Amino acid sequence: MTVMIRGVIVGSGLLLMAASFRFHAGKKMTSDLAAVWCLLGLAIVTVGAVPVLSRWIDLISMWTGIALLCVGAAGLVGAFRICLMLSKLITENQELAMMVSLLLAEHRQQKGWEDTDPAEIGEGHEEHTVCH
Repeated sequence: MTVMIRGVIVGSGLLLMAASFRFHAGKKMTSDLAAVWCLLGLAIVTVGAVPVLSRWIDLISMWTGIALLCVGAAGLVGAFRICLMLSKLITENQELAMMVSLLLAEHRQQKGWEDTDPAEIGEGHEEHTVCH
């Protein structure tokens, strides 16, 4: 039973590394988060493959080991999905910032403010308190 649990631990680490690489290649995960997930997968593989690090498996019962694997897998899947959502938000935020920058540059060009500092443009402008 211990060998099977170690095999599942190694397999889940390899699956985690493959999933992070796949989602990064598909532009669904940022490179820094993908690197962290690959390192976590490598750590999980190491714990499962090195008997000294997985000696604790011999000390627990079979059902406790299965329960720990299920809870750990659910936690990893949940955290991975949260990182995917976070990566999507980061990417969308960067795209939005680029669009705003382009629109501001176009607006300055239309008004003839190419050489004007953007801080000087808003000096005479009345601020709305709704947005603050």
